[in-house]
Amino acid sequence: MIYPFIAVVFDAVALIVEKKFLNTFKNFSYSAFVFWVFASIAVLGLLTSPWLVTISPSAVTPRLLLMMLVLVVLVANYNLLYFFGLKHQAVSEVEPFFLFNPLVAVLIAGAFYADERFWQIYVATVIAGVFLGWSHLRGRQLVLGKPLLAILGFSLMYGLEAVVLRQLLTAYSPVALYLIRVVLTLLFLWIVGRGRWVSLNPKHLPYFIFIALSALITYGLIYYSYTLQGISSTVFVLILSPILVYVMSILVLKEKLKWRNIITSLVLLALVAWVTLAR
Repeated sequence: MIYPFIAVVFDAVALIVEKKFLNTFKNFSYSAFVFWVFASIAVLGLLTSPWLVTISPSAVTPRLLLMMLVLVVLVANYNLLYFFGLKHQAVSEVEPFFLFNPLVAVLIAGAFYADERFWQIYVATVIAGVFLGWSHLRGRQLVLGKPLLAILGFSLMYGLEAVVLRQLLTAYSPVALYLIRVVLTLLFLWIVGRGRWVSLNPKHLPYFIFIALSALITYGLIYYSYTLQGISSTVFVLILSPILVYVMSILVLKEKLKWRNIITSLVLLALVAWVTLAR
């Protein structure tokens, strides 16, 4: 179970680095940022592929080819939503929604797999939704701008991705699946963007190299944990990442504390612990 804990550390640090980049280079669009993140991961991933990539012949069956297509569409779109939200909203504001991701992922997984289905997750999801709504009430009105709606869209697609990944991991090694996912998503983004993207300069490179390395380590470990522990056990460990991100956003990015977000985060953390122990 150590693999998702290591992934948590790399994931949290990478998110802070991503936000730092978007804050520093304000003219760099979120869509161009997504493209260059995937390009960096593809280059570094291909360098490691001879040692870490194995693919079963069953990967070319029509069902798994369709699954791969679905995966690419989900990943490309949820990354655009994710980085749009991250660019236009403080980390401390979106962090409670990141805490919601594991609940959404397990809820969706339960709809497809009987062994991922249990009543506690449904109760926890309703309570979490109520507190997330309360944390964004202004007077008697729920205020969710486009950035936070984008993060909610990301959460839904993130949960759907976990279901698709479980199917594909029967034919691909974790690194193989992640690398193919990255390369195909990069091609998808290149076609959608018609090959027109902001060029990089030397100041950008350290950020993208670090983000790419972190992504390869993080997702390789997460996918491997999916095969060993299942979706539920893995994603609930990942709840520690938003908590670490929240602390780092205050210390590194100097963002302000908001008491409703703190209470909501603590409630969601307690819900995740309850659901985990209930298994």
